Amino acid sequence: MRRFVLDASALLMAFFPDEEGQETSQQLLADWVRGEVEIIAPSLLCLEATNAVLVALRRGRISQDKAYDILRAINGLSIRIAEPLSTEEIFRIATEHNISAYDATYASLANDEVIIITGNKRLFKALKEEGLAMLVREYQQRPNSD
Repeated sequence: MRRFVLDASALLMAFFPDEEGQETSQQLLADWVRGEVEIIAPSLLCLEATNAVLVALRRGRISQDKAYDILRAINGLSIRIAEPLSTEEIFRIATEHNISAYDATYASLANDEVIIITGNKRLFKALKEEGLAMLVREYQQRPNSD
């Protein structure tokens, strides 16, 4: 089974029709719900997603009812929360890859078996050489082996 660290950009794409990659993000989440992929994320995901929905509301991009619908849907996904590495390790990753501490928090959960799936091109570029990241638009469901 494929395993991913889901970042907020990849998650939120599923809920905004004007986002490039919405269908692919929705496919990933549907695969998660069906148990076809494993998804983990740091607790930071909840805060980043909530803030992005709040910003979308404040900018008039969505209604308050839609904001609550999105937040309920995200909560309903029951994404497994994993503890990131220490703050020192997050700092090391951030400085080594020239990424934010927020992105390094996601990166701290990635390894040879679990890669980050993201819509953040800067994060992807920073980690692609190590094979630790994938753009959500590149996600494809595995063909059935039946």
